Amino acid sequence: MPPARLADNNELNLSEIARAVGRSVQRVSTVLGALRLAEVVRYDTDGKRNRYRLKHPSEVRNVLASLSRFVKVAFVVAASDR
Repeated sequence: MPPARLADNNELNLSEIARAVGRSVQRVSTVLGALRLAEVVRYDTDGKRNRYRLKHPSEVRNVLASLSRFVKVAFVVAASDR
């Protein structure tokens, strides 16, 4: 599952997110708690399962696109310095 699924405004549960990013459920839960406080993600519950989604998906997609461009440029600059 590509990590971008959450950026596509899909709802995912904690286990799905942990598998997608290759981290423990406990670690992802901690990070999601901080992201909820920062109002980056929101969650809905249907009894015993929480489903997470981005609060502002278009803004997050823009940030991810900008970071991707930055990493590509930084890689080119680092490669040319060798």
